[in-house]
Amino acid sequence: MVYYLLAEPRYLRSFYILLFLLIAFIELLWYVEKTNRDFKAFLLALLQNDFTTRFSEKGKGKSFNEFYAVLNQITDKFEAISSEKQAQHIYLESLVEHVKVGIISYDENEKIQLVNQATKDLLGIPQIISLKTIERVDEDLLNAIRDIKPGENKLVKLVVENELLQLNVHASEFKLQNKFFKLVSLQNIKNALDENEMAAWQKLIRVLTHEIMNSVTPITSLTGTLKNMVDKKRREEVQLDPGAVEKLWMGLDAVENRSHGLQSFTESYRRLTKIPTPVFETINVSERVNRILELFKNETQNVNIVKSVSEDVRLLADPDLIDQVLINLIKNAFEAMASNPAPQLSITCVHKNLLSISDNGTGIEEDKLDQVFIPFFTTKKEGSGIGLALSQQIMHLHKGKIDVSSKKNIGTTFSLRF
Repeated sequence: MVYYLLAEPRYLRSFYILLFLLIAFIELLWYVEKTNRDFKAFLLALLQNDFTTRFSEKGKGKSFNEFYAVLNQITDKFEAISSEKQAQHIYLESLVEHVKVGIISYDENEKIQLVNQATKDLLGIPQIISLKTIERVDEDLLNAIRDIKPGENKLVKLVVENELLQLNVHASEFKLQNKFFKLVSLQNIKNALDENEMAAWQKLIRVLTHEIMNSVTPITSLTGTLKNMVDKKRREEVQLDPGAVEKLWMGLDAVENRSHGLQSFTESYRRLTKIPTPVFETINVSERVNRILELFKNETQNVNIVKSVSEDVRLLADPDLIDQVLINLIKNAFEAMASNPAPQLSITCVHKNLLSISDNGTGIEEDKLDQVFIPFFTTKKEGSGIGLALSQQIMHLHKGKIDVSSKKNIGTTFSLRF
């Protein structure tokens, strides 16, 4: 071009050459700029976890085609890693949700990272965003979760929706990507404790009844024999001191009566250790409830009975034992409502797993809720204290449980869970 301008001036040709070079330079700049923009878009997409950005691998020259092909391969690789990570996260969430034990994981700022449905159901909270949320349920539980050391176990008692829970709290700590996390499990062990307690009571009752019966039986037999001997002498008109005979007779009679009473008392508690093995059969819940209510026909005259039991609900159970449980609970309900001018008994069973009996009686004090199933414990003046213990044991034999929720002067609900 310089040659054409200086040595042999040909301005038009020089102009075309200069124009061509200018266009080539501008196109080169545009191509380089476009490549930079594409590379920037590629990097931003990776930073934002956007793997939809794709580049054409044709029409750009061999080296550029290979360059864009590599970018697409990197995008595919990151997408595969992200998909695998997401699949693992979904698998972990499904695994945690499947576990029936409550699980909470939170970071050093007490922000919840993971919580399963079992925890929400256990604490009665639909959403848990931070650890502070648990304070609405029970402050002692919140403090226990905060203070518990890794590998340590704590037992926390609390009442959720009028139901007593005994939670075993266990914790572990770990670091992930230089971040601190604490994993806490919450397990309601009330049923297990109740079963162990009932087993201990049964052993004690067996020992006591054995020893009492061994002592009472010969006393009863001996006093009966002595009474017969005195009675025979009296019939034979043998001359004895009338005063001494009368005192002897009254004493023997008192000992015999008390011995029979003690025997009857012992036999009533022996029932706790001699519940027959359930004979399972399919029963209609509505029919069983109607039959029990018929037994209490006299007591139900002034009581508003609200019965919501599906006619087609059936369950596998021992009818006689379940009848005994229903009789105990309904009888207790009537006694609790004795002073209520407008008594109401509600019996609800809409599916086979839950049968509830509620009353609007005097209720049970909160500090006594965890004692109502203990043998011999009663809140009634003339109660024996074995009805609820017997009912609980029957439910355990059915692989179920019986829960109680109550508010003083408002009412009580017993729930049979099969």
